[in-house]
Amino acid sequence: MPVAFVVFRVLPSDIVYAYVNEAGACIEGFRREELVGKSMPQVFPAVDAATMEAVRMTAEQGVKQYFTRCIPGSRYLSIQTYQPRPGFCACVLHDVTDTARQDNLRKEEHQRLELQATRDPLTGLYNVREGRVLVERQLAEPRWKGTRGALFMFDLDDFKLVNDRFGHDRGDAVLKGFARVLERSFRCSDIVFRAGGDEFSAFVPDIPCACVAERICADVVASVEILKEKCADVSVSIGVAVGRPTHSYESFYRAADQALYGIKRTGKSAYRIADMDDVRAEDVQGPTPTTLPAA
Repeated sequence: MPVAFVVFRVLPSDIVYAYVNEAGACIEGFRREELVGKSMPQVFPAVDAATMEAVRMTAEQGVKQYFTRCIPGSRYLSIQTYQPRPGFCACVLHDVTDTARQDNLRKEEHQRLELQATRDPLTGLYNVREGRVLVERQLAEPRWKGTRGALFMFDLDDFKLVNDRFGHDRGDAVLKGFARVLERSFRCSDIVFRAGGDEFSAFVPDIPCACVAERICADVVASVEILKEKCADVSVSIGVAVGRPTHSYESFYRAADQALYGIKRTGKSAYRIADMDDVRAEDVQGPTPTTLPAA
C-alpha cells in the first residue's frame, strides 16, 4: 500500500497544505485539488490545538514528532513528522483505526473488570474488599503529627422488614438511596464502601476533631429522614471510631463496631463516637432524629 504523505507550509498566522500525494488525499477523505492551498482549519474545522502546535514546532524548529490523532469518522491516524526545509512540515500518515479500536476495547474490558472487582454492583460504591485495601493504604501513609482518622459504620435499622413488606425492589431502592446519601455526606477524598447487606462504612483520613464526626452523623441521620418519604420507613444507627493512624484497620473496626453495638442494644436511629486515643473519655452519643438540635 502506498505511503500517505502530506506537506504543510507553516505561515505566521496559518498552516496550509503545500503538497499531498494520492494516498495522503485518500486517507484524509478528499481529492488532492481539494486540499492543496487550503488551510488546515479550513479542511478540518475541529482540528485540535495540539496537532497544529506539533506541525508548527516541526516546521519552525525541526522537531521530529510521532503521535496518533482521531479524525472525523472515528478513524485514527498515526502521524510522523519531519522538516524537509525550514517553514515546512512533512507528515507520513498511517491508518491505525483497527489497532486503535482493539486497544480501546481492551481498555474498556480492563475498566469493566476493574469495576467488577472493586465496586458493589448495586450501589456503585467500593465493595468491602476494596474499601479495606484503601483504608489500610491511607493508614500506612505518613501524616502530620496530631492527624486523626475516623471510621464510620452504618446499619439500616430493621431493613429486613422493608424487604418482607415491600419486596426486594423497594429494598434495593433504599440501599441505592442511602448510598447517595453517603456520597453527599462525605468528600471525594474520603473512602465510602458497602460492607455487605444493609451495612455501609466510610473512612475519613484527616478528621480535625470528633465534633466533625458528630456533624457528619447528624447530617446522615437527618438525610435518612428525607429518604423515608421517597422509599420506605427506615432509620440508621451509626458507630464511629476516631483515632490516630497508628491504629490498625482491625482496631478501628472493633471500636466502631462496639460503638454501633451499643446503639443497637439501647435503641436505634442514633450514633455513638468512640475515642480510641483516650481510654478515659466517655463515648459521644447523638440523639434520635426527633430530638436533633435545630440547624
